[in-house]
Amino acid sequence: MTLSPLQPVISPMPCLKKDKGRPFLKVLIFILILISYLYPATVHGCTVWAATGEKADIKGAIIGKNRDNSPHLVTQMRFLYPVEGHKVFGLFDIEADGYIIGGINDCGLAVFNASAMGVPKIKRHVAKEDLTERILKTFSSVDAVLEDRDIFINSHPALYMLADPYIIAMIEVAPGGKVAVKKTESGVLAFTNHYIDPDLSGENKNNTSSSKERLRRINYLLEKKRSFSMDDFIAISGDRGAGPSFSIWRKGNSPEKIRTLGSLIIAIPITGLPEVYIKIASPKEEGIILRGKLDFSRMIIEP
Repeated sequence: MTLSPLQPVISPMPCLKKDKGRPFLKVLIFILILISYLYPATVHGCTVWAATGEKADIKGAIIGKNRDNSPHLVTQMRFLYPVEGHKVFGLFDIEADGYIIGGINDCGLAVFNASAMGVPKIKRHVAKEDLTERILKTFSSVDAVLEDRDIFINSHPALYMLADPYIIAMIEVAPGGKVAVKKTESGVLAFTNHYIDPDLSGENKNNTSSSKERLRRINYLLEKKRSFSMDDFIAISGDRGAGPSFSIWRKGNSPEKIRTLGSLIIAIPITGLPEVYIKIASPKEEGIILRGKLDFSRMIIEP
């Protein structure tokens, strides 16, 4: 978690009133505050990427996400079948906030999200609803979502990747209702945990060095092939080629540090059932791997 710098409370002490070393103390305090700002203690995050058109080996789109966070958190697979709206399958963060971290509905619309860690926590943690779940229950396509951009303008700072069999789109939501959209019918898109759009990059107030390194890594991997299959995305999700902190699959520098807790990859064909790949790797659940066809009519994943 990126920690916003906090101004320490210094109680006045009589012994310091005439202390000639007080200027040095002020300088020391300033340096400590600066270090806490530039080098936050822990940075959780995610890596999200997608391909469609000529960049996908299927007639459709493929979308993937690696979830990185504290090792004690638990991820859970769930089906949702609301009385009104679309059926949904996704991965849920059942300990932090209970929100969905990525999923797909019965129309073939997938939505994955990531925290905008460049935004100070006080401005970032203001969500009043699970917007990802709302989108999945309400909309049937990427274009339908983009026609209703007010849902993002009135939302909280975050990043979203949307995919259906024809289009992928990246949506960056900054404080103050500022929104940037990038979409393609043939290409790749990727983000980590900071704003990429030039008009929003000024909102990256916190240190985002880890996020930038992971973005460089995922973009490098997405430049290596002319098109990508489901197996290619699974291989990318397991990448460990940039060390314990900057690879796509993060091991962390110690067992207590931020690490990758799981992967979710979904192939969305124009015809036929979506294919899902799920790997859960939090210490309480390590070793859970599931791959199969997602059948909403029976609410199962069939190997």
